[in-house]
Amino acid sequence: MKRFLFPSLAFASASALFVACGTTDRPAVFDDGGDPNGSDGSTSTGNDGSLFGDAGGGGPAGCVGLECSKPACSGQNTTTLTGKVFAPNGRDPLYNVLVYVPNGDLKAFDDGVTCETCEKSVSGNPIATALTDTQGRFELKDMPAGKDIPIVVQIGRFRRKVTLPAVDECVENKAKDGDLRLPKNASEGDIPRIAIVTSTYDPTECILNEIGIDAAEFTAPSGPGRIHVFRGNGNTVSGATTGAELWSNAATLKKYQLVALPCSSYPSDATSVQNLFDYANVGGRIFATDLSYPVIASGRGDWPQTGNYTNPGSFSNPAQIDTSFPKGKALADWLQGLGATTGPQLSLTDTYSRVGIINPPAQRWLYSGSTNTQAYTFNTPTTAAEKDQCGRVYYSSFHIGTGRSLTGTFPGACQAKPLTAQERVLEFMLFDLASCVQSDKEPPAIPK
Repeated sequence: MKRFLFPSLAFASASALFVACGTTDRPAVFDDGGDPNGSDGSTSTGNDGSLFGDAGGGGPAGCVGLECSKPACSGQNTTTLTGKVFAPNGRDPLYNVLVYVPNGDLKAFDDGVTCETCEKSVSGNPIATALTDTQGRFELKDMPAGKDIPIVVQIGRFRRKVTLPAVDECVENKAKDGDLRLPKNASEGDIPRIAIVTSTYDPTECILNEIGIDAAEFTAPSGPGRIHVFRGNGNTVSGATTGAELWSNAATLKKYQLVALPCSSYPSDATSVQNLFDYANVGGRIFATDLSYPVIASGRGDWPQTGNYTNPGSFSNPAQIDTSFPKGKALADWLQGLGATTGPQLSLTDTYSRVGIINPPAQRWLYSGSTNTQAYTFNTPTTAAEKDQCGRVYYSSFHIGTGRSLTGTFPGACQAKPLTAQERVLEFMLFDLASCVQSDKEPPAIPK
């Protein structure tokens, strides 16, 4: 069982109306002994059986479980937890991650695609919630205090639960950088089931491995991994089947929450194109790049009208990040915070002019001039009311893994090196695609 230090930075405040169990002059730890359902393996709700919980009567009238462990602080004091949430590698801070204290058991996710609203994506009856900012920072207010306090970090179906052995009441408790991160593997928590069709131009699997997902989670579709690798013209894994085995079968597609179709990995037959359209309309997420644009341009419904593929305009560096909407500004700020860029633009390599002006309900993310779009998204079904949309499609006309053109065996063929700015865009968009679907017109909201 791994244990991570969680230093207690303040002694219990004398302003509290009751005293927390345990001493405050020792370091506490994070315990990540989780199971694939995001549980820490304990049946405890966080009560210690004495001063906290229903038996102790220290909480507000009618409280249940950990609600009864919320101290009544005097004045402006409150019990808080602050810190940062990171990618599985423990290094990259992440935006729009939900951090919360559950007051019940976490519900296991259904594998495969579901039309799931943000309100239905969170379980455990949270009693304190926060979202991370572009630096990965969060502040949980009105926390329960005491021993064995559970904390969940979640974005979409990436979810990990850890336990804080001690939270001091009526003061700020600070998490050590790197302690709160998304799971590296299924034994640490939940990872959505993802399908990748490999591309020599865009080794998506290598980038996901670079941001911390264990190589053992990348397997053939018949394997136990959470990320299934289908053979395209890029890397492969033992036993991998072709991309046609994925998109030609609607039932197979629906086994996955997210499908990555990097450059040149796309179907052309009518049945498969229809399957992808139907998949996104029931909650599926599609990630496509460069020569995989026919998934959209030759797609069904009004997908071809989301962007002008017949007059794509011309591209010139640097590409501009569209900061006119909340997530676009967040992408620009996040990249700058990582030191990947110095402003709301970045120079792209291995990019092409595939799509011009985009049309509602699509949202532009990166562009060049007034007529060339480099990356955009739209929620699905496009004809549904925003509150009923639960799928999402992302397209970019640039290659992700610049200088990583690979055709070997994963993971040995991957070239370990720092991520470039445009590879960072993939990282940001992966977690955006995985998150619950909301309108891009408004800042992300905490699910109610």
